[in-house]
Amino acid sequence: MKTEKSPDPQSSEMTGMSNNSIFSESMEDPTTPDVQAIAGQSDTAQPKSNRPTAKQRKSDLEDYRKAYFGLIKLGKDNKHQVAISNDTFDRVERIARFFGGPSYSVSNFVEHIINEHLDNNSANYESWFTVISKSF
Repeated sequence: MKTEKSPDPQSSEMTGMSNNSIFSESMEDPTTPDVQAIAGQSDTAQPKSNRPTAKQRKSDLEDYRKAYFGLIKLGKDNKHQVAISNDTFDRVERIARFFGGPSYSVSNFVEHIINEHLDNNSANYESWFTVISKSF
């Protein structure tokens, strides 16, 4: 008994393509953009992840703590109040308490941040003072 094969819509006879047509087209014309992109990627070695090592992260944390969490003693007559929003205070307090420890104050942390900002921009301030004073 002879069985007839029903035409499969996915068969190569129906589509007019062989199973290897995708691969053969790429192999026949090596200048297709897909092949060039892949070839370009393989020519240059992919660098390993630039993720810092555990030792580097620990060192960075220690540097950060030294820079921002050293105790600053402000005398009784050497203080001023500054108003900040509740959201900003909550963010600053979380960082100060976590990295500085439970006895570390938000004021110390804010003092370090402001001092660094002022130090980093001190060269700009002089030129900006000149620009502003000439505008009056």
